[in-house]
Amino acid sequence: MEVDYINGAKKEEMCGVSKYQFEIHKRLKNLKLNKIEYNSGSFIVKNINVFNVFKLYVLYPLLIKLKVNKGNIKHITSQNLAYILKFMKLDKCIITCYDLIPLVYEKGFSSDINLNGLKKADRIITISEFSKNEIIKYVGYPKDKIDVVYPAVDHKIYTKSRGKKILKNLNIPQDSRIILYVGSEQPRQNVPNVIKAFSKLKKQISDIKLVKIGRPQFYGAREEILGLVDDLNLNRDVFFIDYVSEEDLPRWYNAADVLVYPCEYAGFGLPPLEAMACGTPVITSNTTSLPEVVGDAGIMINPQDIELMADMMYKVLTDSELSEELSKKGIERSKRFNWDNAAKETLRVYGMFE
Repeated sequence: MEVDYINGAKKEEMCGVSKYQFEIHKRLKNLKLNKIEYNSGSFIVKNINVFNVFKLYVLYPLLIKLKVNKGNIKHITSQNLAYILKFMKLDKCIITCYDLIPLVYEKGFSSDINLNGLKKADRIITISEFSKNEIIKYVGYPKDKIDVVYPAVDHKIYTKSRGKKILKNLNIPQDSRIILYVGSEQPRQNVPNVIKAFSKLKKQISDIKLVKIGRPQFYGAREEILGLVDDLNLNRDVFFIDYVSEEDLPRWYNAADVLVYPCEYAGFGLPPLEAMACGTPVITSNTTSLPEVVGDAGIMINPQDIELMADMMYKVLTDSELSEELSKKGIERSKRFNWDNAAKETLRVYGMFE
């Protein structure tokens, strides 16, 4: 079986979408991928890479026309590339739609063009029942042509192995208690709320630090958050790491006493799942797909309730029985999500076109 893999810009870092694609396709041994990608540029105006926009909407469709093979399955790997089907017809075409954030939450300039493209796909793969229902509601796409293929964790890497040695990388004392956030600084992630809740918690527990892992991915977000950290006099207590390798990420989860992930809108929510696999207690949102991921294995809150967020962090840090219960439940919950199953489900969808 051969698949034309329409993947957009080449990914250099393993996170989110690129992790999902990599973990699934490295398990499909008898599948040949004809990757159709382009190199990203560097001319940036505010939050828009102008050269990349030109590549994405002008040069990339031309490259696809040259590289696709008529008899192959066509797999467009992101809803952000769905616009391609507005400009060309691709037979046996699947689109992976992770979420409808650009359309439903951000209402971005490209949402309408990608919405129209999604409607032209032969099948859609998505990553949660929540996202499936969003696609049915906002795209009007037939539910019997949508396949849910859950993200997962590699349970050989993401395991419970508690230890705080990695804190030395940031010169954080080994006896510190760690609040961890993993993700971007896009508005829907509510990182300022994490900072504010942490500030309230700091008044009750002095030996805590907040570690934030992940690039901003939103223009001006880091500057705004650093300003908030400065205003709250937390400069010595909040640490930023832009990117962490797949090798080190489980070590950070294991060094953390609790993961806080108050995302407002998520197609799935990989950080809570990875944290649970490492036995790290999770506090996350009671919105969108996150209850589907966490179930009863974590604490779910209104992501805008800063007081409650601080209270729940305090409770996890001071109630050892609760912390241990969440750890055990999280490990068991995480076992439901397996990359081998995701690979089998993806292969099943490909097989529909053979």
